[in-house]
Amino acid sequence: MKLYAAIAIHVRGEEVMRDPRFLDKLRRAFGGKPDLRSGRMRASIEATAIVESVRDAMRRIDANNAVSLVIDGTVLFHDPHAKPDDLGDLFLAFHDNAAVFGAGFDELRLAFEHREGDLHVVAEVQARSEHVRDEAAVRVVVSGRIDALTPRPGEDAEAFRRRAEPIAADRRALEMYRLQFTTFVERLRDALAGAMPAARVEIEVAEPRIVRPGPGPRQPPAPDSRQYDPYDAYYPSPLGMVANMFMWSALFSMAMPPHVAVVDSANRVEGFADDPGIVDGPTIADDTAGGESWWEGDQTSSEVAETSPEVDTGGSWWDNDFGGGDFGGGDFGGGD
Repeated sequence: MKLYAAIAIHVRGEEVMRDPRFLDKLRRAFGGKPDLRSGRMRASIEATAIVESVRDAMRRIDANNAVSLVIDGTVLFHDPHAKPDDLGDLFLAFHDNAAVFGAGFDELRLAFEHREGDLHVVAEVQARSEHVRDEAAVRVVVSGRIDALTPRPGEDAEAFRRRAEPIAADRRALEMYRLQFTTFVERLRDALAGAMPAARVEIEVAEPRIVRPGPGPRQPPAPDSRQYDPYDAYYPSPLGMVANMFMWSALFSMAMPPHVAVVDSANRVEGFADDPGIVDGPTIADDTAGGESWWEGDQTSSEVAETSPEVDTGGSWWDNDFGGGDFGGGDFGGGD
């Protein structure tokens, strides 16, 4: 089981105007006023402001473990050795390159991780200087795992089953982890809003997800994909399939499965665990019909459920979905 959330940060920007075409010039020659709006905005925010704001927000929630910082494809900081409390190292690495990357940029990715009890969370802040109008210039993708439900290196399937079964079969325990994750996401949203008072910060989606057992995707989703999962990007595990099969069996052994989003191996939402027939296949239309990228105006899984006539959305754990947004960048390996 994974815990997944996305936070959108809307900042002020200016309209990006397109170059006039032949008909535009002709219209202007006859006294008309052609509409040269491109439908895109350029965010009025610099890389320095984003990095400093994220640093302040992380400190507010006591998250001091940085993973990486990449600006326009250049890796400024990367911690593959799991060094603790290295947020200051990331900021120093950025400060040393601020003359080059501190102002204008195309895309920025800053990742950090945090542990609270048995919950391990990886979050990636992604920003683009140019984005679709009405969409977010900055997005934070958060993905968490429960240590008790995560196979350990060298652990065989039977040992994992004995350790994980008491949690996987306990609805109250799963609910406790859901609330713990929700609380963290809300704290992160509030910390970002406090660090960026001129921005509008919204939680788009925050939900537990169970992965339908099956082969993994041929190619992991790109960072600009709405299926992107930063935990899988930084902590890929060959034992993930074992955990997926075990959780699938445990969840659907319950008389009444909880309202948990069901996703495929590429993190595409297929429905919810309490949908009739979900065990046999998807119960909602492909939620990527509008495109794979966040900034193409796609819907979140909760919004898909709300618009699908086949899904009863009563009793949803989260109602604060807003949809849309943009982020991106080149992927890189390793992790913290």
